[in-house]
Amino acid sequence: MKSDFFIDRPVFSTVLSIVIVIVGAIGLMLLPVDQYPQIVPPVVKISASYPGADAQTVTQAVATPIEQELNGTPGMIYMESSSSNSGGFSATVTFDISADADLAAVDIQNRLKKAEARLPAEVVQNGISVEKQASSKLMTITLLSSDPKFDEVYLSNYATLNVQDMLRRVPGVGSVSNVGSRYYAMQIWVQPDKLADLGLTVKDLQAALKDQNRESAAGVLGQAPMEGIDVTIPITAQGRLSSVDQFEQVVVRANPDGSVIRLRDVARISLEAQSYNTESGINGGNAAVLNINMLPGANAMEVADAVKATMEEISRNFPEGISYNIPFDMTTYISESIHHVYRTLFEALLLVILVVYLSLQSWRATLIPIIAVPISLVGTFGVMLVFGFSLNMLTLLGLILAIGIVVDDAIVVVENVDRIMEQEGLSPYEATKKAMSGLGGALIAMSLVLCAVFVPVSFLSGITGQLYRQFTITIAVSVIISTVVALTLSPVMCSLFLRPSHGRKNRFFRRINYGLSVGNKFYGRMIVKALTRSRRMFAAFGIVLVGIWVMNRLVPESFMPQEDQGYFTVELELPEGATIERTREVTERAMEFLMADPDVEYVLNVTGSSPRVGTNQARSQLTVILKQWEERRTERIGEVMQRVREELSRYPESKVYLSTPAVIPGLGSSGGFEMVLEARGNTTYADLQQAVDTLLFHAAQRPEFSGLASSMQGDIPQLYFDVDRDKAQLVGVSMSDIFSTMKAFTGSIYVNDFNLFNRIYRVYIQAEAPYRAYRENLSLFYVRGTGGAMIPITSLGKTSYTTGAGTVKRFNMFNAATITGEAAPGYSSGQAMAELERLVKLHLPESIGVEWSGLSYQEKHVSGQTGVVLALAFLFVFLFLAAQYESWSVPVAVILSLPVAGVGAYLGIWICGLENNVYFQIGLVMLVGLVAKNAILIVEFAKEEVEKGHDMVEAALKAARLRFRPIVMTSLAFILGLLPLVFASGPGSASRQGIGTGVFFGMLVAITVGIVFVPFFFVWIYRLKAKLNR
Repeated sequence: MKSDFFIDRPVFSTVLSIVIVIVGAIGLMLLPVDQYPQIVPPVVKISASYPGADAQTVTQAVATPIEQELNGTPGMIYMESSSSNSGGFSATVTFDISADADLAAVDIQNRLKKAEARLPAEVVQNGISVEKQASSKLMTITLLSSDPKFDEVYLSNYATLNVQDMLRRVPGVGSVSNVGSRYYAMQIWVQPDKLADLGLTVKDLQAALKDQNRESAAGVLGQAPMEGIDVTIPITAQGRLSSVDQFEQVVVRANPDGSVIRLRDVARISLEAQSYNTESGINGGNAAVLNINMLPGANAMEVADAVKATMEEISRNFPEGISYNIPFDMTTYISESIHHVYRTLFEALLLVILVVYLSLQSWRATLIPIIAVPISLVGTFGVMLVFGFSLNMLTLLGLILAIGIVVDDAIVVVENVDRIMEQEGLSPYEATKKAMSGLGGALIAMSLVLCAVFVPVSFLSGITGQLYRQFTITIAVSVIISTVVALTLSPVMCSLFLRPSHGRKNRFFRRINYGLSVGNKFYGRMIVKALTRSRRMFAAFGIVLVGIWVMNRLVPESFMPQEDQGYFTVELELPEGATIERTREVTERAMEFLMADPDVEYVLNVTGSSPRVGTNQARSQLTVILKQWEERRTERIGEVMQRVREELSRYPESKVYLSTPAVIPGLGSSGGFEMVLEARGNTTYADLQQAVDTLLFHAAQRPEFSGLASSMQGDIPQLYFDVDRDKAQLVGVSMSDIFSTMKAFTGSIYVNDFNLFNRIYRVYIQAEAPYRAYRENLSLFYVRGTGGAMIPITSLGKTSYTTGAGTVKRFNMFNAATITGEAAPGYSSGQAMAELERLVKLHLPESIGVEWSGLSYQEKHVSGQTGVVLALAFLFVFLFLAAQYESWSVPVAVILSLPVAGVGAYLGIWICGLENNVYFQIGLVMLVGLVAKNAILIVEFAKEEVEKGHDMVEAALKAARLRFRPIVMTSLAFILGLLPLVFASGPGSASRQGIGTGVFFGMLVAITVGIVFVPFFFVWIYRLKAKLNR
């Protein structure tokens, strides 16, 4: 297709651009908005319970058979499990990022079915749940009331009955969990002494309840075959019981004298909470707390809006005195971050337009890039939709970087047309035709080189590949659209808008032109000096290469920067075995302090639970939600956390741990690192405890860490009951009777279900509180022996106090402990992790294994990819240029000029105290493309001059002088476009600084120092070539 095809068809060219804009606008409206792309590996969670069992029993009876079956599930990376003293078991299986979450859940379900045969019957009866873990917490809703009649039990059940189900049906909602749930249950509080007096046991109560509280089919009257009957009548009867009164009437035993013993004679029956292990609230008041998690791939903004609309609708029917609140909403952070990115986008656009105006020095000429750039950016949204991308931090940052590149194409076209018009006195139409005949190939070549840099990087595997893909494809697409616009619409606008300039430029423009010409002459002198002092130049280049290697070692490495997401968590740890009352007192004191802090808006508490060890009465978890960014007095979240840490660490009865949320929601339980120590081989649990203590002792003396904590709990006091098995057999008492009686009275036993409010609830038997408080109470528990004799349990064994594990954690089937913490200010997560590994090697025995989980696993497995990424970028630039110039030697001049910019980038982030993370690496790839593009402009012209027979030094000087202005101007446009990123603040600023700072300094060095190396290497490569050809 001839280059003047589009110039002669302005309507066709305009329509093409309008179509691009329409497709892009549709994409923009339909694209989901999220903080990050789908980069969280699928996680499947398994939960089961064995009420009354201690942690060790749960590990042996539940964890071991389940884990044996789950181990080796296809696509599994690692598996963690936790068995607690409250009889709870939970396991999470993390899969590779490429695994399908639905298939993984089905696979786990099938494997669990195999394990069920080996599990205790009660565990299977209680149910084993398997669910895909929704990656990110979207929002928290609280139901509150100041009316004392609406207590926590009422609010929790009201939320379950009237709110939870409707929210689950909202499109995009993955799960709704009632935190600290007080789900209703029929509690049968038994008095063991009365029971024994009447010669009854727990077994008798269970049998009576199972017999009289059941659903049964009673048949039908008149069922066919039947003659002479007109109607069939189903027979109905009282099925499951549903009220306290009906349960009180249950007959436990009918005596020969005609009297009956009812359940109310031996127990108090009440409808109340199923469990009192946890309590939840907000700002010190009672509340039902609902956590809403989003489905992977859903649009966070749309889901949040739908949830708010649903809550508004539900709240119209709330009883008077109940209200709701949304203390935590992740979309606030997402929308704030994305709003800041949009603002940066417009600031960058304005700065770029300013540079373009100063460069082209005519508003008519400036109008062309102003129209061309938005078309390229908007059009990108349409392609993003096709690729299944979302509007997230990464794609939007990609677009900000793309502005500086996209504007180049338009500038190159306009400047060429303008130059030909001035020099040859042609009309705008003729000048455009002439300019485009030589430019088409160069424009396509430049965009191909940029794509060559970006596209190969996106084929990296794992989580980094996913992150790079969002950036590189976004930028590559905008570059391709920009080239299309530069070949179609820009020439049309040039021929229509541009006019030959008459008369002198104004003083301001004359000053700019004078400055540029002085710079150009100085640049020429520098090249001549460089060529006469080749040794020094080669020495300088050697220093640059060594500098990159040294800086790569010096600059701390991490995976992702830690962002201020507007909240943090506080965990209070009391001595093991502490009751929930003791924990509640400390929690209330901590909440009073937090509520008084001027930067804090809400404090959510879940007493009796911890993110590290699960349900535990000696722990309390507080989520501290700060005010909006602009309302805070303290700018940095770290300062607020430091204030809190200083105050709470003074509490004598508890330890305190503070943590920021996970950098990528769903990857790990908190920000920072997660190291797992495993007891391998013959290592005992006590050895593991010792290893953890040793490591924490040595780590506490190092400056790299802050907030170090372990999931390993201290041993808790336990009462050991040693059964005299011979004696039990002699008096005709089975072991199961002894243990089920003790379990029922002290730990509660689930009997069966009853119906209420169109729901199914559970029936539990447990002894009244005074009968299960002390060791002496065991003497009131009786079992039936031979001949109906009632035998006290204490006569069949001895009791003694001992200690044992509170929670048993396992990782990949080994007993394990997780060490969590964050890098101290001034250190990166990479440095902290390396130091922790060094301490393990130095101080711990060989039998203690080390693994990483959460984000640390990803960081460990993807670290060191900077080299691969850059090597790929360099290789593809080289190959494309070799193909384009039909030469193996010419591209070397371009490639050798690239490291100089790299040193600039490293120096920049080192001076600014930033880290070498994914964002910086993406910036480096970007830098390779841009610097190569500038080098190509010089090398291509110099090569043409040499082929015309000119001397190579002359050719290099002429090319450098001629290309100096467009290179400086396009680079300045790009550098100014980066300024809003370098000075970013507010939510999401760490990512923006991470990507902008490196590229900013790299480009500065590239257009001041690096630009001298391009002609220098060009001349030397031609000299070498000449020598070799002799």
